[in-house]
Amino acid sequence: MKTAFIIPAYNEEGAIGKTIDNAHMTIPNSEVFVCDNNSTDLTKDEAIKSGAKVITEPKKGKGNAMRKLFNYVDADIYIMVDGDNTYNLQYLTSAIEYFIQNDLDLMTGNRFAMKSKSYMRKGHEIGNKIFTKLLTYLCNVETSDIFSGLRIMSRRFVDSFPIVSSEFEIETEISVFASKMKFASKDFPTEVKSRQNTKSKLNTYKDGFKIIYFIIHLLHREFPMKLYLPLSLIQSSCSIIFLIGIYAEFLSTGLVERFPTLIVSSLLLLSSLITFSVGLILKGLVNIKYENRYIAYMSSNRIFNRYL
Repeated sequence: MKTAFIIPAYNEEGAIGKTIDNAHMTIPNSEVFVCDNNSTDLTKDEAIKSGAKVITEPKKGKGNAMRKLFNYVDADIYIMVDGDNTYNLQYLTSAIEYFIQNDLDLMTGNRFAMKSKSYMRKGHEIGNKIFTKLLTYLCNVETSDIFSGLRIMSRRFVDSFPIVSSEFEIETEISVFASKMKFASKDFPTEVKSRQNTKSKLNTYKDGFKIIYFIIHLLHREFPMKLYLPLSLIQSSCSIIFLIGIYAEFLSTGLVERFPTLIVSSLLLLSSLITFSVGLILKGLVNIKYENRYIAYMSSNRIFNRYL
């Protein structure tokens, strides 16, 4: 079976070469592909010197780089890893064996499974755990490390996965897609170390807000009723509260003196019905979309099984 490392990289000079060397040592017969995401340093030259096949993606963003890699690389097993040389790849050998034996589609390197000291800034670690629990509740994701940059994916997964995100939301999108498609997935333990020669591209607040926006957009796109039903209930509840006050006043006086409130209440009720209807329509469209993706998955599954 053909195994390929896919590495998105932006200004990883001093680390990308070590990442590639570790990949070759861990899985000797694998190919290593690097997508240089418009780096301003010698990342591309260092990757080529270390024996990787390098492609370029001028449009900045990790999601854009991964989209280019998915479209370019042909393999049976894809190993996604960051180019900063922070992940300990020695756990990949046993993870891939488990991946193949159990016919999985996705495995995620869980940085919190090991008891070693975390390299993350405390705010990043807390934020990761909060977002992971939130997405587990909202989207039924099956991982304990939603933002892990170390993933093992099958050909079936890659062929049926249309990347929408453009930046660091790509890891979240991968986990949610696997959950939505009910793919067989599992975590595996991994260790990480602090960066040595490069700087993190993650901005705590900027990327945090982007992820919040992405989650809202994700609910709209993939789980519409989990977004539109609560909105509809809020609108209808406000409408009912206003109507109760108006009705109580009518019983005591026989008049509707707060006519503007009645109009607002009626509009809220109408808006509630429209919001609920939009949610139902979007849910139907999502179901059709995933039926088509499942067909693509099953088609790729037949090809994949030829290699087993």
